[in-house]
Amino acid sequence: MKKLIILPAILLMALSNANAQEVPALPIDPQVRIGQLDNGLTYYIRHNEEPKGQANFYIAQKVGSILEDENQRGLAHFLEHMCFNGTEHFPGNGIIKYCESIGVKFGTDLNAYTDIDETVYNIDNVPVATVPSAIDSCLWILHDWADGLLLEDDDIDHERGVIHEEWRSRMNAQMRMYETILPEMYPGNLYGVRLPIGTMEVVDNFPYKAIRDYYEKWYRPDQQGIVVVGDIDIDEVEAKIKSIFGTIARAENPAERFYVQVEDNDEPIVSIAKDKEQPYSISYIFWKHDNYPNEMKGNINYAIYKYILNVADIMVNERLTELSYLPDPPFIQSSISDGIYFVSKTKSAYTGIVVSDESKVMNATTTTYREMLRAVRNGFTASEYDRARNEFLSQIESSFNQRDKKNSSDYCSEYVRHFIDDEPIMGIENEYVLTQQLTEAVTVEMVNSMMSELVSNGNLVVALLLPDKEGVVYPSKAEVRAALEAVEAEDIAPYEDKVSDEPLISKLPVPGKVKKTKDAKFGFKQLILSNGV
Repeated sequence: MKKLIILPAILLMALSNANAQEVPALPIDPQVRIGQLDNGLTYYIRHNEEPKGQANFYIAQKVGSILEDENQRGLAHFLEHMCFNGTEHFPGNGIIKYCESIGVKFGTDLNAYTDIDETVYNIDNVPVATVPSAIDSCLWILHDWADGLLLEDDDIDHERGVIHEEWRSRMNAQMRMYETILPEMYPGNLYGVRLPIGTMEVVDNFPYKAIRDYYEKWYRPDQQGIVVVGDIDIDEVEAKIKSIFGTIARAENPAERFYVQVEDNDEPIVSIAKDKEQPYSISYIFWKHDNYPNEMKGNINYAIYKYILNVADIMVNERLTELSYLPDPPFIQSSISDGIYFVSKTKSAYTGIVVSDESKVMNATTTTYREMLRAVRNGFTASEYDRARNEFLSQIESSFNQRDKKNSSDYCSEYVRHFIDDEPIMGIENEYVLTQQLTEAVTVEMVNSMMSELVSNGNLVVALLLPDKEGVVYPSKAEVRAALEAVEAEDIAPYEDKVSDEPLISKLPVPGKVKKTKDAKFGFKQLILSNGV
């Protein structure tokens, strides 16, 4: 295995605003074969024998409900349902019948999901060793999902009722409150009004042509990625993909796959929703910041960026755990991490999520926000960092040691993320070597420097999801803003790491002696020490 070499000078350059072309590129795992057909379709193939004799087949679409027009709300999700209702090579419910005939269960092994920015279909645990023809059949299923849906009138009408029932079952406290807070968290932005379930007015009344046009417009090879991982021959599967998917025509004058940007906000946004079925209070604290550019995720900068965020997450959450051990803890559970801003992958956020009793909502929220500020303003101690980097390295080392047992579905998920979000897929061997080098080269000062620059003033969003209980009075939006401003005005002291590295016993006692030994029944031996034990 070729080792990655990272010099301190390169590290310093990577942590600065150096040109991406000057920074080393991250390797791609040589065990995965990646290719692209002339029509723009991308594919990933990997041989993996966990589980032996089986394979997984995925098709990922860079298409989700964000692309819907107002009179199309719900069509992305509706189209996902129609993929199981008749295709060119599998009419009627032929896909479900075929898959279940070979032991692939609908709803578990055969499934799909629609999100705001993506749609992914999967056929897992296909017994390719005992049913070799299943490789061809599953590839043809993926082909039909990509470009062979029938979308018959009767099937569409039948599915309207199915989705209506799904909407009723999903419309729980969380969904009802999401519909309240999202438009306020994303004022004037499509992310606030594009949950995949859509509106039942559209689901009940859209003309047949609308969903056919949506399918034709967005389900096209330049937005699609095929993933096949399992106990298969890579060359054979690649040849089949080229033959089966190469016949799909490249779209002429394709519509632009736009990505909706999320605006900054100078003043805090506070959204409050209550529901009688909500069991406990949840506070979301989002400190928004710009995304790491997708086009730069393939170089060492991004690996360092992610490493620092990972160890910072470990350290700040250890502080929250310490607070949870207080005699009267401010929350039931609290966590802080960096990731996407709620439902929008075009914006990131340093995020606190707090679960609390309704009587402690403000204390739980302000306590967590204070720890976010403490981490950003004052950073972390050297002793905290030592523990965090050792813990993180231990996690990566465990994955490295278990690499031969990694399930095919885990590889599929990684390749879907690479296709849709440009996340690195360097392989655990390279990742382990790189992490070892980063834990040695990245100092706590570097961590603190990056954390101090991660977020800036403004861009704060707080959402409270609360139980609607009679007699319980919650703070108003104005009171929440005032409480947050009061925390910001505090002179927050640096964290003091009170964990001692002194030995548990400073001076070992003089050892005793065994005074008497005798054999007892059932094979035991009894020892009597000089102190009577």
